[in-house]
Amino acid sequence: MREPARIPTHRHSQAGFTLVEFMVYLLVSIVAVTAIFQLVIGQNRLYSKQRELMDVRSTMRSAGAFIAWELRQPSASDGDLSEIGPNSFAVRSIQGTGVICGESKTSQHFGLVQVSGELKATQDDSVLVFSAGEAGTGDDEWKVAKLTKFFDAPGGGVATCFWGDTNVGRGRTVKSEKGLDWTGTVPPDTVIEVLGDVDAVYIGAPIKVFRRVEYGIYEEDGRWWLGRKVGESNTYERLTGPLRPPQDSGLVFTWLDDLGSVTNNAADVALVEVILRGESLKAVRQAGGAPVTQQDTMTFRVALRG
Repeated sequence: MREPARIPTHRHSQAGFTLVEFMVYLLVSIVAVTAIFQLVIGQNRLYSKQRELMDVRSTMRSAGAFIAWELRQPSASDGDLSEIGPNSFAVRSIQGTGVICGESKTSQHFGLVQVSGELKATQDDSVLVFSAGEAGTGDDEWKVAKLTKFFDAPGGGVATCFWGDTNVGRGRTVKSEKGLDWTGTVPPDTVIEVLGDVDAVYIGAPIKVFRRVEYGIYEEDGRWWLGRKVGESNTYERLTGPLRPPQDSGLVFTWLDDLGSVTNNAADVALVEVILRGESLKAVRQAGGAPVTQQDTMTFRVALRG
C-alpha cells in the first residue's frame, strides 16, 4: 500500500517578505529619508545664510558709496565740513545744478536752464556760481552766494533767455558758446535771486546749489540705520541698513589732519577713516541653536578736497 504524499511545511519558492525583513527595510528607508531631509535642511540653511550675507554686503557698499561721495566733495578749509563726530558729520552737500541763461537788468535775478536736482531757498541753501573772468588771465573761480528766492518762470524780471546778445543784463558783454541757440525766445526753467559778489558772472555760467546735510547712525524700530537730515529737518531720513549699534562699531569716523593726527577741528580735516559694520535684516537659524543675523565689516579711507 502506497504512503500518502507529504505536504512540505515551508514553501521557499513563494514570493513575499517576512515580518523581520519588512522591519529591516522600513528602518533602512527611514534612515535614508532622514539623511536626505537633513541634507535638504542644511542646504536651505546654507542658502539662507549666503543670501543674508550678500544682503549685508550690498548694504555696506551702498552706505560706503553715500558716505564716500559726500566726503570727497567738500573742502574742510573752506568750511564745507561744518560738524564732525565719532558717528556723524554735517556737510554742505550739492543738491542741484543749472546753467544761467538770462539775468535781470535791475537786480541779481538769474534765469536758469538745464536744471537738475532739488533747488530751494531755505536758510541752509547757498550757491557756487562759476566766474570765467578774462581769457588767458587765470582768474577763473567759483563765487559763493546766498540763494534767497525763487520765481515761477517767466518772472523775476527774466522772461526769456538771451544767449547770443552782446549787451544784456546789467550792461556786461555775454560770453557766448557755439552750438547753443537761446536768442530771446526760450523761457528759463526757473528764476532765482542770489545775494553775493556775482558781478563777474556771465550768462552761460554753471551754478551749483548746496544745502546742509547731516549723515549719521540712528535707531528706528529697534534696529540701527544710516540716515541723513537735509536742511532744517530734525528727523533722519533712512538711507540704508541695518547696521550694528554704535557701541558695536556700526558706524565710526576717525578724523585726521594733513599730518595724520586725529583732530576734532572740522577745518583741519584732510582724511577720514570709516568703519561700517552691517547686519542682515533677517536672522538665520543655526544648527542646534537660535537664529542669528549675519554680519560683515568694511573699512575705508576718504581724502577730502584741498
